[in-house]
Amino acid sequence: MIFLTMARSRMNSLLAALFLSTLVAACGGNNDISTDVPPASVEKFELGVQVIGVGQVQSAPAGLDCSSLCAADFDAASTVTLTAIPASGFRFVGWNDGCTGSATCSVTMDQLRNVLATFEPIPGAQIYTLSVAITGSGSVASLPAGINCGSDCSEVYPANTQVTLTATPNANQSFAGWSGACSGASSCVVTMYQVDSVVANFTPITASQFTLTTSVTGNGRITSNPAGIDCGITCNATYNAGTSVTLTAIPASGQLFNGWGGACSGTQITCVLQLSQARTAQAAFVIAPPAAASWQTAELLETSNDFNVDGTNIFSSANMLTAIGPNGHVMVLWEQSDGIPDGTTRKVFSRRYVPGSGWQANVAVPGLSASSSSVALLDGVLFMDSTGVSTWLRLNKETRRNSPSTGWGSVFSTPVVTVGRADPGTLSSAVMDASGNIGIVISGSDVYNIALNAGQNQWGSWARLDTSGNLVARDARVAISSNGTAIAVWRESNPGDSNYSLKSARYTPADGWAAPVTIETLFTNVLVNTPRVAMDANGNGIAMWAQGNSMYYNIYRSGSGWQGAVVFDDAQVGSLGNVVPQIAMTPDGRAVAAWSIGLATLRSMQYDPSTGWSTPVTLDSYNLEKQLFVTDDGQASLVYIPPINAVTANFDVVARRLNLGGTWSAPVLLESAAGNVKSTSFVMNRSGQGITVFVQNDVVNSGVRNSLWGALLR
Repeated sequence: MIFLTMARSRMNSLLAALFLSTLVAACGGNNDISTDVPPASVEKFELGVQVIGVGQVQSAPAGLDCSSLCAADFDAASTVTLTAIPASGFRFVGWNDGCTGSATCSVTMDQLRNVLATFEPIPGAQIYTLSVAITGSGSVASLPAGINCGSDCSEVYPANTQVTLTATPNANQSFAGWSGACSGASSCVVTMYQVDSVVANFTPITASQFTLTTSVTGNGRITSNPAGIDCGITCNATYNAGTSVTLTAIPASGQLFNGWGGACSGTQITCVLQLSQARTAQAAFVIAPPAAASWQTAELLETSNDFNVDGTNIFSSANMLTAIGPNGHVMVLWEQSDGIPDGTTRKVFSRRYVPGSGWQANVAVPGLSASSSSVALLDGVLFMDSTGVSTWLRLNKETRRNSPSTGWGSVFSTPVVTVGRADPGTLSSAVMDASGNIGIVISGSDVYNIALNAGQNQWGSWARLDTSGNLVARDARVAISSNGTAIAVWRESNPGDSNYSLKSARYTPADGWAAPVTIETLFTNVLVNTPRVAMDANGNGIAMWAQGNSMYYNIYRSGSGWQGAVVFDDAQVGSLGNVVPQIAMTPDGRAVAAWSIGLATLRSMQYDPSTGWSTPVTLDSYNLEKQLFVTDDGQASLVYIPPINAVTANFDVVARRLNLGGTWSAPVLLESAAGNVKSTSFVMNRSGQGITVFVQNDVVNSGVRNSLWGALLR
């Protein structure tokens, strides 16, 4: 099992580690089967090197080329080879305890490492001493390293070495120039053909002048009026006392100005400073978020003009599946007759959208047909990976893959459940990681897990997650984190009454699945199809569900566990049975949720780790088939079917947008035809590209013909 099973064989353990170390970067399917979690970062450790004497230390792999004090990050568990190269007239003495060997040594990066390399003059070699003295207040550093004056003001160098000295004044000082072996106020270069000495002269800045010092974080620059500062090149300038200096923050391409620091404040691009004393100012720039995607005009996706798409499956998205990849490719599946030979044979059709090229031609999935509309051909879940390869899983039936270059490939089967009570159950939750590995959870009487490795046509082995014995475990949901952990939640029947409790199990790569725990202690019933769970990039999670007539959440904090069930809406949520909460989470731990109360009134709230949950707000008086996704940077999209249109007396399909921390937008109508919308399905990738497909009557107030439409979010 790749991502969720605690398999005991070596092969399955390796597959589990592979799946859990990657981010869920793309997933698609119907409204109940999707969980997105962002990509994992590779662990690194820092290797620091200090050089004593005159010489060079270089690393393989590259990263360090050091003549004084330097550091670089290397992948955990990697081996770094260091090579000591003495300067002319010097010899390598040896390493410190962090490294062994002669001129080369190897360091294993299993923790933070520091290495000292020592060089000394070769006895009898021609070397000369360079001494530095300072007047006033400042410092002098040398290249090659050796002088850092005021603490270390002399060094020996081989004959003919060119030593460059750099003078840096302290606060309220200015550099007045060199004397001795150098003169003037420009750079100082001394060629060592004799013993030499240099004096760096600093003088106080008179009270009639003050220095303005600026700095930049991110990618951008600061300019000044009057001129003098153009930072990042020239970041300091001296002005007459009382001068009014206007600083302007100029972001680089693709950046945004994020605000001032120091003597400046706020987010206006200009800052005016009166120089009555020395001042500092900082400008921060951040990467500009991509332009918000917008909904495109809906298009007809099929051309079988006389044959319904959805048959009799009213208000059910099971007759169409959608998936979107990280690269923006889209795949749509639907069930319909093509009229050959007589219109009674139904088939499954697929259609791909390619960014920059548009919609490709419809393709019938080979080997699938039925003569009766009561036989469901289209079920399960559909995924698309970063290369555009689609995987369609029909639980307990078959698995199919579609490649952009070769189309639909051969069929391979899913193994039969052989653990626990061998209840095949139903497909409850499924995810795909950044590498294309798929993990699924099913639940019928028990909860099971199985996985499919990317590029392979062979599923792993089933593993049972619950320990319910003869009790019933249903409605399982699972989420994974890019740090390798996972959380599953499900409803489980109580041994002494007819109610269901909420159970959870947590996975870690080191220990596999832990024993399940009950995460609420109420005496009421957890409602059908309401458990949901989401995770951030650090292994924290939020579970949400309906119990009795109230909505609850429980927060899992990595290191301390579940914090306790909390009610957040007790407005008779279960009176209609359309609660079906949705929750989505960003890598940094922010979240947004949507659910229904009463007669399907649509509500929402947001979560921020620093402030907690916001107050729930009502978005609409009615909803069907709501689907909610959020991007990595916190842009949420919600698609649902609202109340019956008072003008047309039909159901519509609409979308709302939200930047986390803000408020939901007004609903945007996605359909372009006037007929009744009968079902819809929405998917979105982590960068904000998406698609909504929906079935709609061709004629107002008539069910003679139902067509398939799609609206892209681009």
